[in-house]
Amino acid sequence: MWLSIDRHKVLTLFFALFFVLSFKKPSAQILMVILALGGLLYYKAHKPPMHLSPFKWLIASMFAMFLVVWPNLFVGGDLDAWHYNLRSLNMPSVYVLGVVALLCLHNVPFRLNARFLFYSMAFACFFNGGLAFAQRVFLGVGRVVGFSTVVGFVTLTSMALFGCFIYALHTDKRQEKWLFSVAMLTGFLVVLFSATRSASIAFAITFLALCVFLRRTKQWRYMGLMALCFGGLFALNQTLEQHALLHAARTKDESFSQDLRLFAQKNPDSSIGLRLARWQEALAIAKLSPLIGMSLSTKCRRLDEILALSHSYRKADQINCAEKYDNEFFNTLAHRGVLGLAALAWFLCVLWRFFAKRKDIIGVFMLSMLVFYVSVGIGFDPFDFFIEGSFLVGMVVMGAIAERLPTTQPLTTTSKDPI
Repeated sequence: MWLSIDRHKVLTLFFALFFVLSFKKPSAQILMVILALGGLLYYKAHKPPMHLSPFKWLIASMFAMFLVVWPNLFVGGDLDAWHYNLRSLNMPSVYVLGVVALLCLHNVPFRLNARFLFYSMAFACFFNGGLAFAQRVFLGVGRVVGFSTVVGFVTLTSMALFGCFIYALHTDKRQEKWLFSVAMLTGFLVVLFSATRSASIAFAITFLALCVFLRRTKQWRYMGLMALCFGGLFALNQTLEQHALLHAARTKDESFSQDLRLFAQKNPDSSIGLRLARWQEALAIAKLSPLIGMSLSTKCRRLDEILALSHSYRKADQINCAEKYDNEFFNTLAHRGVLGLAALAWFLCVLWRFFAKRKDIIGVFMLSMLVFYVSVGIGFDPFDFFIEGSFLVGMVVMGAIAERLPTTQPLTTTSKDPI
C-alpha cells in the first residue's frame, strides 16, 4: 500500500514542478527528459501490460508531429547542411519524449492529488507575479521575463492562472476562493508587464472560453468580478505608463498603427512589420515547396529567390535562416508544408476530443490550454518553442495518465456564489 500511495504523491509532486519552476528555463525541457527516462525505468522494472486502445490516436498524432519534420531534411545539401538542419529536430524530439512517457506509463494507476496540483498553480502565480513586479518596478525591465523568455514566462504563468480560476469556481471554501482570486490577480501582473499583445489577446479569449466551459457552475457574479478586476489592472497599468509613473515597455513610436505606417513605407523594422515580412516569406516558401516545406539549409540556399517571390522588404544578409515566423500556421507551413499543417490539425483535434471526454477539472484545464495555445499562435509559435512546447507535452501526459477525478470530490460544484 505504501508503494501505491508513494507513487501517487511522487507523480503529483513531479507534475506540480512544471508550475513551481515555470519562471526558469529550461525547467520544462529537463522535466520532460526525466519523465521519459523515469517511464522507461518504471516499465523495465514492472513491465505493466499494454492497453493502448484509449491512447492510440493521441500517441499516433504526437508521433506524427515528429515525423513530418524529416522529409525536407533529405532534399539536397551535403553533410554540413545536414548537420545545420538537425536543430529542426529540437522541439519535435520533445513530442517523442511524450510518446515514450505515454507508452511506459499509460497503464500505471495514478490518482492525481488535484488540490495539491492547483495549489502549486497558485504558488506559481504568487511567485511569478512578485518576480514580474520586482523586475518591472524596481529593476526597470521593459518586458518581464522572469528567468525564462518573455513568451515562455507569460504562457506558463497564464496557464497557472487559468488553473486557479477553475479551482476557485469549484471550491466551496470561502477562504480558498479568496486565496486563489488574489493569486490570479498577482499572476496577471506577468501578463501586463510582459507587454505581449498576442498573449494579452489570447488571455482574453481563453478567459471568455473558460466562462463558457464552466457555465454550469452558474457563478456569473464571480466571473464578472474577476473580469472587472483584470480590466481594472489593465487600465491602471496603462494610466501609470502614460503618466510616466511606470516604465513603459514600448515607446509612443512603437504602437500598432506606427508599425503599420512604417511597413507601408517599406520599413519592416518593427514588431508588426517584421511579422508581416516573415509571413510573406513563409507564403513564398509554401509556393516553392508546398508539400513538405523547406529545410533550414535549403532556405539559406534559395533565400534570394524567396525574397524576390515574396516581395519582402528585408535584406538577405539580415535574415537568420533558423528563425521562426511568429505565427504557428505560417511557421508550420514554411518548415513542414501541408503535411505539417495536417499533422498539427490532427494533433489539435485529437487533444480536444480526448480531454473533452474527461469531464473533470483536469479536462477543463487542458481545453483552456488548447484555446490559449491556438490563440497565442496568431503571433508566436507555441507548439514549436522549447519552453511552451515542453510544458504542453508534459501536461498532455499528466492529463492522459491521471485517473478521471470524480465530479463532486475533492472539489464540490455549487450554484451558490460565496463572493
